[in-house]
Amino acid sequence: MNNDFYTECLVTKAPTGADTAKRIGIGLAAAILAAAALWFIVFPVSILVIAGVFYGAYYLMTGIDAEYEYILTNGDIDIDKIIGKRKRKRLLSASIGDFTAFGTLDEAPDFNGTTVLASSGSGKDYYADFVHKSEGNVRLIFTPNEKILDGMELFLPRQLKMEFKRKRVRLEKPDTNNQ
Repeated sequence: MNNDFYTECLVTKAPTGADTAKRIGIGLAAAILAAAALWFIVFPVSILVIAGVFYGAYYLMTGIDAEYEYILTNGDIDIDKIIGKRKRKRLLSASIGDFTAFGTLDEAPDFNGTTVLASSGSGKDYYADFVHKSEGNVRLIFTPNEKILDGMELFLPRQLKMEFKRKRVRLEKPDTNNQ
């Protein structure tokens, strides 16, 4: 009998006002550089410079977009940040059995330590506190789906599992047709 557990979830970060301001600033800078290229650089070369400026602006603007991938494998959670759908960076790896606190973010106690934000910013956020071997006290803030929550529930320490089951409100109704 195989008891392996694996699931993953991709969450897109909702754009913030700061993201919009960055995009506007990049667009304005690109327009000013393109106008300056037309004004100060000889015509055939200016077209190449303008193309480079707009490609650079596109590259920078898409680099503002972020997604978070949560991967849950046999009690270990890995969280990667995907920037502009072209670059992946590992934010965190932790064992769910090491969690000292877990629940919805609105019920989280005060915290002193490193915070890892991997949340969409537009859903029901959860937190998990644990001690990391190199970072010390860490709080993870994230937006898991029901499959991730179901999997985490399997591997939580006993006391946290009981508290979580008691307080848990399901986000989606389970599918009872596929049995």
